Formats: sequence, structure tokens, C-alpha cells
Amino acid sequence: MNKISSAVLSAVILSMGAFTDVSAYEKTLPLPDVDTDFKTYMDYRTITDESSLQYELQQQAYTDSLGIRRIGNDVCVALGTGYAEGCGERFEITLDSGNTFTAVVGDIKADCHTDSTNRYVELWEGSGDMVEFIVETEKLDKSVRLMGSIGEYEKYSGNVISIVSLE
Repeated sequence: MNKISSAVLSAVILSMGAFTDVSAYEKTLPLPDVDTDFKTYMDYRTITDESSLQYELQQQAYTDSLGIRRIGNDVCVALGTGYAEGCGERFEITLDSGNTFTAVVGDIKADCHTDSTNRYVELWEGSGDMVEFIVETEKLDKSVRLMGSIGEYEKYSGNVISIVSLE
């Protein structure tokens, strides 16, 4: 992937922060027929290719009080190619707990690791990891680290009932 210029990246990041509502370009995407309550995480420091957009995005991100990486108001996540074509895309995700949050794609799940539709990673029969959060591991709550799921946080608990592209 070609290295993106800092000026262009900064403009993209700044424009992301300006959007807090669903845009006129919203597009609701299909959901997998699996339980999506378990939400894995990856530490942002595992992104080490300094020439990648993933790395550039993490240089613009910060860690919130829960240990989750953010750009503006968006949480940083990894999604499969069934949802995202590339890093920097934004989504609104709604959970059956009634909580909604916006997310920016900070990494792409490899097709070889996802189901045949490239929407989730199978965890066990009937359960799939659809939204993988990008975090600073040592800042996560002990219960999250013990259980291995960001879904331990009330704000992020529940199955995904809607994913809307904000592009």
C-alpha cells in the first residue's frame, strides 16, 4: 500500500471528527446469522508496518478511559471485507442492548480468517466475532482482559442488530 501523505491523512481524520450523525449516504448492510455478542480486541501496537494506512491511523488515534482506541468520537475497529473495502471507512453499529456507536475501520480482517461471506470470524458453533476493537491492552478493565471480550463493557454489550455504512 502506498504511503499516504500526512496532510491528506490529517484532512481525512479531521473530517471524520466532524461527522457525528448518520450521513445522507448511509447504507444498511446485511448481518450474519450468528451470535455477535463476543467482541474480541487487538492491541494497536501489533500494527507495525509504518508504511500502512493502519499504522498512520493509529498515529492519529488516542486511547479513551476504557482502553479503546479512538479517532474523534469513533472507536477504532477491524472489520471483514464483507463490510469494509479499506481502512478509514466509517460505520454506525447498533446493538440489541439499545446502544449505538460509530466506528472507523483501523484494520481489515484477512479473508482467510473469516467466514465465506467475509463478515465474521467463527469463534465456536453459532458464534462469530464481527467487530474487533483496537485497544491499548493494559488500559482495559480486568474483566475485559479476563473474558477476552469488549462486550464486558455495558456500552458495548449485546449482539449487533444493525451496521450502517456512513460512506
